[in-house]
Amino acid sequence: MNTPTSYSRSPKVFIIVLNWNNAPDTIECLESVFKLKGHDYQVVICDNDSADNSKAKIWDWLVRHNHVVNKIMESDLDQIKSPLDAEVVLISNEQNYGYAGGNNRGLRYALAAGADQDFVWIINNDTTFDPEALNKLLEEAAKRPEVGFFGSTILDFSNHNKIQTQGGDRFYPWFGMSRHIGEGRNLEDQLPQAIVESRMGYVVGASAFVRLASVAKIGLMEEGYFLYFEEVDWATRARRLGIKLGYAPESLVYHKEGSTIGSSVFARRKSELADYYGIKNRLVMTRRLFPWALPTVYMAMLFTLFKRLFTGQFDRTWMVLTIMLGIDQRPKQPS
Repeated sequence: MNTPTSYSRSPKVFIIVLNWNNAPDTIECLESVFKLKGHDYQVVICDNDSADNSKAKIWDWLVRHNHVVNKIMESDLDQIKSPLDAEVVLISNEQNYGYAGGNNRGLRYALAAGADQDFVWIINNDTTFDPEALNKLLEEAAKRPEVGFFGSTILDFSNHNKIQTQGGDRFYPWFGMSRHIGEGRNLEDQLPQAIVESRMGYVVGASAFVRLASVAKIGLMEEGYFLYFEEVDWATRARRLGIKLGYAPESLVYHKEGSTIGSSVFARRKSELADYYGIKNRLVMTRRLFPWALPTVYMAMLFTLFKRLFTGQFDRTWMVLTIMLGIDQRPKQPS
């Protein structure tokens, strides 16, 4: 990462959007991004080797709407030394690396092209934004240089007054589980910023605004998870290095939640793949970061197993059991 001795320019924001087989949501997200008010930003689209021609559809949409695009291959990232001269950089990943791996290619570009005072804004492709969402993040970051990660107010896409989570989630390592902060509240009834930040275990990946200097210090996201818990891992490593988490309450993001892989919060609505990683990575993350909590996490997973059994989800019951026994039987990835 370029490291100037002084803030010789205003900060640049690299907005990272991950796409996998979902051009309609990604294009709707981009439409909203280009309506954001003010500031110097560059959009970095990371395509996780989509098989449905969505990358070509996104490229075509950008060109038809007169956006200057520079398309590069993942292998080109090692040659990047400064920001490419384009409004949008489209990175073609060589395979589907999952959430962390896909976004990491965008982070690698930002680290190579950016400077200490710059930011990355990782957003889900199933989000849209209030036009002031980015400005409010930057205002909060300017006031609080000691904070490395900022979350937004995440609202339900179909009901802009209903909160999904305020900034991030509270994490309970004893059970390997998290809970959305402020979930279900109306926007006018949101929890105060100080209370939210006192509860935050991590910033949710739907909108994670991070100082590039913090990324350089922490390192990239752990790719071994593929899906889920990478945000917990990243934030835990950050906090152990003394990097603080913050919340920008006036940065409003509207989230469809789980439209690509079916990651509903309700177990019956989750795709089998989403359910698999959600369960498996509780153990992966616990072994990696909180090994002292393994006994209670296993007990919590027993509760999950019996709940699936008594609700007639026999295939999911078997899946939970095999994961607990260390038998890796990953479901087939949807195409």
